[in-house]
Order: sequence, then C-alpha cells, then structure tokens
Amino acid sequence: MRRCYIALIVILAGLLPVFPALAQVRERTLLVPAGQHVAGNIATTTQDIEVAGTVDGDVTSWSGDIVISGRVGGDVVSYNGHIIVAGMAEVGGHILALSGGVQREPSASVAGQVLGGPEPVGALASLFDIFAPAPVAQGSDAAVGRLLFSLALGVFLLAFCLLCIALWPGRTATASMTLRRLPLRALALGLLTTLILGLLLLPLVTLLAATLIGLPLIAVLLALALVPYIYGMATLALLPARALPRTSGVSQSALVLAVTLALLIALVAMVAPLAGLALFYLVASPGLGAAILSRGGLVVPLHS
Repeated sequence: MRRCYIALIVILAGLLPVFPALAQVRERTLLVPAGQHVAGNIATTTQDIEVAGTVDGDVTSWSGDIVISGRVGGDVVSYNGHIIVAGMAEVGGHILALSGGVQREPSASVAGQVLGGPEPVGALASLFDIFAPAPVAQGSDAAVGRLLFSLALGVFLLAFCLLCIALWPGRTATASMTLRRLPLRALALGLLTTLILGLLLLPLVTLLAATLIGLPLIAVLLALALVPYIYGMATLALLPARALPRTSGVSQSALVLAVTLALLIALVAMVAPLAGLALFYLVASPGLGAAILSRGGLVVPLHS
C-alpha cells in the first residue's frame, strides 16, 4: 500500500508543474483572409479566430477571441473569449459570448440575436478557464469565481462520495479491499483508463463546442464522466476499513478521509481550477481501477 501512495505522489509531482505552462500557451490566430471562402464550420479551443473572408457555417472558439470583418453564414460563439464584429461584417446567425463580451459596430449586419454585453464578465470567465487553458485572469472577480468553483466542487464531491458509500456499502467496500490487495495493478489500470477517457473526450468536446447547441451536451457529457471517478473516490475513502460493513451507514474513518480528500481538492482548485480537477481525477484513478478489477465491487480478485 505504501508503494501505491509513493507512486501516486511521484505522478502528481511530475504532472502538476505542467498546468501553469499550459496556461501560458497561446496559438497563432486562425485567419480567413479576404477573398477566401470556407464552406463548412470553423472551431478552435484556445486559438483566436479572424474572419475577413467568407465562412458559410459557424465560427466557434472555446476561449479564443473572434474578430469578424467579413461574412459568416451561421453563429459566432466564444464561450470565454471576446467577440468583435466590425462595421462591414455580416453574420447570418446568432452571436454568443458568455464571459468575454461582444463589441459590435452599429453598421454591422447581424440576422440573429446578440447574447453578451459589451463588458467582460470576470467571475464567469474564471469559471470557464477551468475547461480551457487561457491566460490567468487577475482581480477580485477572478478570485470570486475560483472560490465559488472550489466550494461547489468540494461539496459536490463529498456529498456524492458519501452517497455512494451509503447506497452501496458492500460493493464499495469490496472494491476498496481490491485496492488494498492489488494497489499497483489498480493504480496502473485506473491511470490507463483516465488517459484513454481523456483522449476520447477531448476531440468530442471540441466537436460539440463547434455548435451553439453543443454547450448543454458538453455539460451532460462531463457530468457523466464524473460518475465513475466519484465511485473511485468513495472506494479510496473506505481504505481504513478492515472488513465489509454490515450496515449502510458511513463509518467515522471513511467520513474523515472523504472530507480530507474533498478539502484537499477544493484548496488546490481555489488556486488553480484546472489543477484541482486534474488532482481529483488522479486521486480517484486508483479507486476506479480497483472498481474495474472487482467488476463493480462484486468480487475480490486473488493475489497475482
């Protein structure tokens, strides 16, 4: 068991310095020059977009800024960036900027609605920074956004972790016993599952972000992805127990460990939301691996 914790600490120490570096990455602007015609949609994650030519479909960026001086046939969306619509621009759909604000010249033609005021919403912007690396916002609004997110994340994880233990005490404890018996195998399987899931989710989220209707679908997808990791965190919280529980109550040791884990993740998320989420997935990965090895808490595998 000590080797499991040592391996986890080494992995965390090696990965956490990566996030500040990612936060500084900014790609070159994606430019559609005057005279160029794009028949489909354009979508980026952190890259800025400038359209001086014609785009028949939607123009979407998760956290990049968008400048429209040409023609766009569909919607223009930036969830955490600023949108500028120049005087001669034509937009055939809607314009949406959830947190970065919209600057529109009076002579610009917009067929749909413009959702987003002229001023950025700082607190909301800091919340959206957790999903896409962008330059770290400064000021009281950003601090409030990080505080609200960290509190909500800590309470959410603790509540559902304890709910898993209360509803499925036997299965959760069986998965926890599997983690105790096969810590290295559970750790390796959990981290491999997390890596594969991340590689599958990133392109899917990027594809959904390319359309205005994709935002609620992304929220549902991310919520579903949290479920197995919350179960993994519950499995980790039951590690101090030495036997299967006979009741559906939550033991004091499990409560203390669950509160400690949720508090640690919330504190990290308060400083760096993206790092807080990454810490949660890494901490819960061994429990997820144990749950897979135990077939959802049905059997305890033998030593190999």
